[in-house]
Amino acid sequence: MMKIRVMTLNLGGGIKNFSGMEVPASHKSEALQQLITEIRPDVLAVQELSQYVDADGISHNMLTRIRREGRFNHTFYGETLSMKTHMQVKKDVMVNGLFNDWYDWSKGNALFSRLSFSRLGNVHKDGSPRNIPIFEPLFYEGTRDTDPRYVILSRLKSAPFPFIVNLHLTTLVGERDENASLETINAAHTVRTEQMRRILALLQVHVLTPQLPLIMMGDFNAPEDEFAIKTLLEEENGFTRLVPANPMPTHGSAGCVDHIFFYPRSRLLEYSCRVVSGDTAELASDHLPVVADLVLE
Repeated sequence: MMKIRVMTLNLGGGIKNFSGMEVPASHKSEALQQLITEIRPDVLAVQELSQYVDADGISHNMLTRIRREGRFNHTFYGETLSMKTHMQVKKDVMVNGLFNDWYDWSKGNALFSRLSFSRLGNVHKDGSPRNIPIFEPLFYEGTRDTDPRYVILSRLKSAPFPFIVNLHLTTLVGERDENASLETINAAHTVRTEQMRRILALLQVHVLTPQLPLIMMGDFNAPEDEFAIKTLLEEENGFTRLVPANPMPTHGSAGCVDHIFFYPRSRLLEYSCRVVSGDTAELASDHLPVVADLVLE
């Protein structure tokens, strides 16, 4: 039996708070550290963690600080976007970085864990998570439509050796505008469904068919009743969404789009889940964290 606390949070690129206002990075960083210290997750999944390297080769990143101040023993960063690979004149942060003499800037997802990572196929040996693409545009155009999308796949080296998936699915420009067209909305649903199908295909033979324990969490950019979640994950593949005791929007304009899932239901003995709100959480990001305590067989 394993008792584990997991947490997912989209950091919003480290710029905005929950109200959508830009705030000093130092304030957001302090709030994030306080939040992690208070919650003390065993595994923390973050999305949109950004960092840059200046002209002197010095790295400015939240990765090291979160690991150090959150007292995590193990960390993995999965890059999704960077100046070196995707330099685009329409992307303000890249242009500004260029003229501020940044050597590189990147954004991605990350996992922090107090428990060791194992190899995916051999739980008795130390291993490293893997960063796996689920969407690669033909050409990056500086918009969310063309953001590359990756998932981090990992496994914990503690019985019952659950797999951990950290994901961030696509949202399209204009999808959540008040006057968004049905065509745009349907296109966004189709893109997320295809990305979820690719994730399930990745997991099918080695995780889902043998019914090995799996925790999937992140920013799905989809509410709980969207096809990719309700039908594809829950109804067709037997995933259990960990329902927060205090259901509420996790993003100011998108609604409840950050989720934690478990598979298979038979190995989940009990759980509690909540959305963390309050001044500290609302300052730390434009998303609110979702936290779950699980007892696994």
